Amino acid sequence: MNNYFSLKRFFQLFIKHTVEHYRTYLMSASVLAGVFLLGGSFIFYMIPGPMDAGFQGAIFAVLIVIAGPIFTSTIFTNLGDKRKAIPALTLPASQFEKFMVSWVYSYVIFFLVYTGIFYLVLSILLNLKHWPGHQPEMLTLFQDKFTILLILFSFLHAVTLYGAIRFEKLHFIKTGFSFFIFYALLILSNTLFLRVIVGRQIYPATPFAFLNFPEGTNFYTIGLNVQQSAWVFIMLPVVTLLFWIAAYFKLKEKQA
Repeated sequence: MNNYFSLKRFFQLFIKHTVEHYRTYLMSASVLAGVFLLGGSFIFYMIPGPMDAGFQGAIFAVLIVIAGPIFTSTIFTNLGDKRKAIPALTLPASQFEKFMVSWVYSYVIFFLVYTGIFYLVLSILLNLKHWPGHQPEMLTLFQDKFTILLILFSFLHAVTLYGAIRFEKLHFIKTGFSFFIFYALLILSNTLFLRVIVGRQIYPATPFAFLNFPEGTNFYTIGLNVQQSAWVFIMLPVVTLLFWIAAYFKLKEKQA
């Protein structure tokens, strides 16, 4: 039998994980649906006009980059409890199989469930309120902006997954705190680096974003062109993959 990955063993582990946690996951999905329904109802009845697809997409994006990391941060909570960590780590399955079960639940299944609930609630709300002479418009995910959102969601998932394994308690808080501290230091170092290059005072500069600086009473902005900006969306998936790999090896380290 392959000690690294066995499809049969993976499905057995997947079923075991499902049986042990399905109540928690169903409760989480119910809470998510409730938040969507109550929050969506409030928004629908407060805005003066119909909610177009662009506004729906903005809500979809904002909520998934919040709900996704929160859920992912809970996927390895058993590692923070010694009574649960020992059985989980000594379970007769490879660490890769254990990692993949958690990855599938926190990435693939979460995304599908989130999208399904969002569309279900959206369809209900669109049918509850009508505007005369206006045909209800529903968000479609098959567009270029969805690719950008998927890249961002994947990156946040990878970072949070690593944090869920790295920290034993308060996974989401510690991961978020570490991420923002690192991001602030990155902006600071990038700003100092650019000041040395351009030889003038500039405003805080995010990597791969705009370079803003004053010149007398004028204000100037320098940005990347379309081809250069594309490199950002090439590098981010690579960084995401590295975080997923780091999370896997961190899980292996826990077993050792």
